[in-house]
Amino acid sequence: MIEAAVHLAAQPRLDTLVTEWRSEAQRLRTDYAGTAWLGDRPADDTGLAGPDYTRRGVDVQLFLPDTHWYAVDALDDVEIQVTGGLVQVAATARQTQGLVGALAAPTVDFFEHPEGEPGVGICLSLRGEIWSNLGLSYRVSVLCRPDAVLRAGGRADDEPADDEPADGD
Repeated sequence: MIEAAVHLAAQPRLDTLVTEWRSEAQRLRTDYAGTAWLGDRPADDTGLAGPDYTRRGVDVQLFLPDTHWYAVDALDDVEIQVTGGLVQVAATARQTQGLVGALAAPTVDFFEHPEGEPGVGICLSLRGEIWSNLGLSYRVSVLCRPDAVLRAGGRADDEPADDEPADGD
C-alpha cells in the first residue's frame, strides 16, 4: 500500500573486495546509496519539495535499481547494514516547517527477481505515515562472499564501465 509516490534517486554503487581481519577471508562489500523522495520530487530550480499536506500511508518495498543478483544458498553468512536520514521536509505554504508524521526505520530484504530470473536482489522497505513531502537519504552496505553474486547489477548512472569507452572515445 502506498498513498504517496516514491521516487528513488540512486548514487553510483560501490563494490570493494575486503579482507576480514580475523580469518583473512575475502569478502565483497557493496554499498548502495541514494535518496528516496516520498510525495513529490523536488523542483529542479529550487531543490525544494512542494507543501502537499495530506495524511498518507507508506508501506512499500523498492528494488534498488543497481542491485546485484545474489545466490540464495550463498547468503548464509551475509551481513547487512542500512541507515536512513531525513534530507528535507517541505515547508508549509506559510513558509514554516512542515510536519513529518512517522516513518519507521528503513529495512532491507532480499526478493526474487520480478521477471523470474535466478537470484535475489536488494529491496529497501519503508513504512509509516507522513503528512508532507520528504526526502530520505539511504545507505545499504552488504558484506558477503564474492561467489554469492550471480550477476552484477546495472549501474544507477549511465557512466560506462571501466572496460567500456565513453561517448566520443
